[in-house]
Amino acid sequence: MFESLRLNDDTTVDELLGAFRARQTHEQVLVAVVTVLGIALTASTLAFAWSRPFVRVRWANLFLGAGIALYYLNLAVQARDGTSRLLGLVPDRYHDHVGRLDAALCVVSAVAGVAVSVYVETNFTRLFERAVVIGFNQTDIVVGLVVVALVVDATRRAYGWSIALVAIGSIVYALVGPALPGFLSHTGFALRDIATYGAVRISGAYGFIMEIGATWVAIFIMFAGLARVYGALDVILGLGQRLGENLKSGVVHVAVISSMAMGSITGSAAANAATTGSFTIPMMKRQGVRKDYAAAIESVASSGGQIMPPVMGVAAFLMADILGVSYFRVIQAAFLPAILFYFSVGIAIQFAVLRHGWTTETSGRGGLISSLFGKRALVSAGYVALVVAAFRAGRNVLALGALESAAVALVALAVARLVHAVAFGPENTSTELAGALRRFFSGTHFLVPMSVLIYTLVVMRLSPLAAGLYTTLTMVGTMYVGNVLVAATSDDDDSDEPTVTSSVSAALVGTTIDTLRGFKRGALDMAPLVGVLASMGVIISMLTQTGLTQKISLRMISIGGGVLVVVLLLAMVSSILFGLGMPTPAAYILVQALVAPALVDLGVGAITAHLYVFYFAMLSAITPPVAVGVAVGARIADSSFMQSAVQALRIGAAGFLIPFALVANPSLITWTLSGTPIAAFAVFLGVVSLTAATIGHDGDETLTTPKRAVFLALAALALFGPALANTVGATAATGVQVGAAALALALFVAANAGATTGTPTADSR
Repeated sequence: MFESLRLNDDTTVDELLGAFRARQTHEQVLVAVVTVLGIALTASTLAFAWSRPFVRVRWANLFLGAGIALYYLNLAVQARDGTSRLLGLVPDRYHDHVGRLDAALCVVSAVAGVAVSVYVETNFTRLFERAVVIGFNQTDIVVGLVVVALVVDATRRAYGWSIALVAIGSIVYALVGPALPGFLSHTGFALRDIATYGAVRISGAYGFIMEIGATWVAIFIMFAGLARVYGALDVILGLGQRLGENLKSGVVHVAVISSMAMGSITGSAAANAATTGSFTIPMMKRQGVRKDYAAAIESVASSGGQIMPPVMGVAAFLMADILGVSYFRVIQAAFLPAILFYFSVGIAIQFAVLRHGWTTETSGRGGLISSLFGKRALVSAGYVALVVAAFRAGRNVLALGALESAAVALVALAVARLVHAVAFGPENTSTELAGALRRFFSGTHFLVPMSVLIYTLVVMRLSPLAAGLYTTLTMVGTMYVGNVLVAATSDDDDSDEPTVTSSVSAALVGTTIDTLRGFKRGALDMAPLVGVLASMGVIISMLTQTGLTQKISLRMISIGGGVLVVVLLLAMVSSILFGLGMPTPAAYILVQALVAPALVDLGVGAITAHLYVFYFAMLSAITPPVAVGVAVGARIADSSFMQSAVQALRIGAAGFLIPFALVANPSLITWTLSGTPIAAFAVFLGVVSLTAATIGHDGDETLTTPKRAVFLALAALALFGPALANTVGATAATGVQVGAAALALALFVAANAGATTGTPTADSR
């Protein structure tokens, strides 16, 4: 009956069934198991968030087993589809045999993942409470070694050898400790210790990192997968194209905004660059942007999304748990630094566009101001305000739960739409209502769950797990209500009741299929992260138990002679090196354990120290020689990797100094009434000055070398003026900082007072 039903991504049910039937029987079984397991994993994560029937670490074990099994089974499907990475290493004539072998190994690994998870669950009380005292048996040791081997192999398959080698190196280091020289030496581990500390003490692979991954991280990754199937990415890109028509810089800044939005959720610069870059890079090239710049812009924007609250590429959740502070405190501290970074990127891109003449003619429809403040935009903003107000009234006035309040908000929205339609007159009520509903549910409806997300996280200050649950359920509810309302009002005036009923039934079926596909997509997006988070737990356990983390912290302070600037530079280099080739959350977990303690010991605030190393771990994605974000962008743009990397370093240059500015201006993190506005003013102007110096343009003209030097000097004083406090006093240092910022502002105002579009040059740099 519904075979021809068209789903959200323009696929029909008949096409999905046809693709499934075209597979061989054993492949159909694999696909069916992956589908059921993926849907079940997302549904069970939501169920755990709703009821929390047992402790988080127990759920982490179950999640690890299911996630590892899902990942390996999906790899088995890919091996049979001919997309396994292993096939690229052998001649074509062996592809079928290698594919079969790889698929069989993946199935065995999936079964092993489920088996060890079941074993740990059935023996959980003994392992968690008594085994440390009474001892572990031989089966426990075997299970522990299997867990460690599985998570390391899953990490290698998902993210290559970079993280896997770190995990293997940490295990080897634990085993050969007595043979190592100097401060690297320790008493040494046996295989029994690797198994226990790595897994069956309910630590290591099951440690706090996996606990956060199985709850806070998982629910947001799954929410993102569901949103993608519902069409959120298409909405972002479509909105970007419409805005680009009204911006002189065209789609360039739109690429930054869309990449920022997606990068905040995904937590992977490479994945984000591949997802949004496949759309934005061709759009920028069509506008005339040079291909190396297009790749650089996308890679910087994709990398920086991971420092943008409220999700911060899932690192915000990890940081809150590691520091033992509220999640709200982390996103509050990260807010101004993230705005600083994207402000610097936006200014750098604007200067580059003006310098090279990559501007577009503004459209004749009123420009950006008209788009932002036109009637339709204001009406949409009014509806969003109504939804937020109704949700708050349900919570605070009617004392309802979050789900009931979300239902009240949806009812208020429907009533408001109906009143708006009736206001156009009885003869046009049906048509206007149908048009209004279609316009709202063509993209604006995504603001409803996002409003719930912001409200539950920032206002109610719920845990990320609870906020993710309510946001996901609100989005699902919004899609059902919206699709049913649109279907019920989409028929012509001469349509009969059975047609309306059929349309509503089709909408319900289509939304249900999309929801289940979203559940599967979210679980598949999360599955590769399961192995890497567990591996990071093993690494941290090995390094901590051998005492290496404390030794590195002391050694850094010793090498730096106790001088903060030197230790900051060492921490920068270490964070970038440890982050090369790694997803930012994994890189952050590693560098916070190895590097951040040295900064804290020298008096840097704990949150500031963690943000400092996190920034540089993030910037490793655009730092040669690896620069995974740039590599993906350059491949899409068909540009030189090194040329793209050089332009990415220019565009993101301010990002490499912002972490130092955070240490020099702690009020950007701690938020004081008097200090924060002054520091924000000065640092923002310092960032603009630095960007002008690195790009070589001030918004009006190409800068000469002396002018670049002036802006560079002003940037240094505006960014790091408080560092002079020990020399000239705190008051004088603040005066120097504000004075430099004010002078930079005066120079920019004077240069741009009469500027139009700037003069493009033939400079090919």
